[in-house]
Amino acid sequence: MEALIYGYVRDDLADGRGDEWESAMCTLASSAGFCFAATFHESTPGDGTAFAELTAELKRADAHHVVVPSLDHLAGQTIPRDILIAKLAQEAAAKVWTIDS
Repeated sequence: MEALIYGYVRDDLADGRGDEWESAMCTLASSAGFCFAATFHESTPGDGTAFAELTAELKRADAHHVVVPSLDHLAGQTIPRDILIAKLAQEAAAKVWTIDS
């Protein structure tokens, strides 16, 4: 069974590229041998609700991978990017992948 990977996108950064990013995240998942499960969309900048839901889902599903269009999607919250990445690692043993690298 393939390991699950979840997407995370800040909609305020999408600028009409949401479908393109979704496709790229699915392609990365497939090429890396993952099963792309779902994308969590942060619709309110700085809110963090979708990030909290993502973290809870990672733990529930025993999944350990997150893909973002770029690390910028983990910035701009009330918590700095490095702390969000550390939170994913600590709470869900999750690694963050980017489609822009």
